[in-house]
Amino acid sequence: MAGIMLCNLEQTRRMGRWLAANLPGSGVRALLLRGPLGSGKTTLISALVQALPGGDAAEVASPSFTLCNHYPTTPPVLHCDLYRSAGALPDEILDGLENPAVLTVVEWAEYLPPADWPEEILDISLQACEESRMLTLKAHGLRAVALLDTLCAQWPKNDR
Repeated sequence: MAGIMLCNLEQTRRMGRWLAANLPGSGVRALLLRGPLGSGKTTLISALVQALPGGDAAEVASPSFTLCNHYPTTPPVLHCDLYRSAGALPDEILDGLENPAVLTVVEWAEYLPPADWPEEILDISLQACEESRMLTLKAHGLRAVALLDTLCAQWPKNDR
């Protein structure tokens, strides 16, 4: 587990770009995001998607009403929001979680039963503070642990 303080929106975007640079090929297949409204979940994902190849063609928006958005990136990203889906998961989410070629990002991941998680995930909690965001990252799976170790080695120490 690691904690990282993001002091402004640009640092949140920087984290998204770091994820875009390091997730493909890492073996990590899903990001599970937790945090209250306004904590920066969609900002983080927007930066990740826009930094991936093909991201310039993606119109990233919160999938609060559509439940799932597909982005034409490499790898393809399935961006889901479970805020309104407690108890009944859309089939799209399960299909994305089972497909190793798709990076699945789930907002409001507390509504995703652990039995449906793929083996390799980063579980990210965002907590808005007065003028910053605290990220708590937990790795599940050996590849996710390696990715988190790389993040901790590369992220500036004064931001943790």
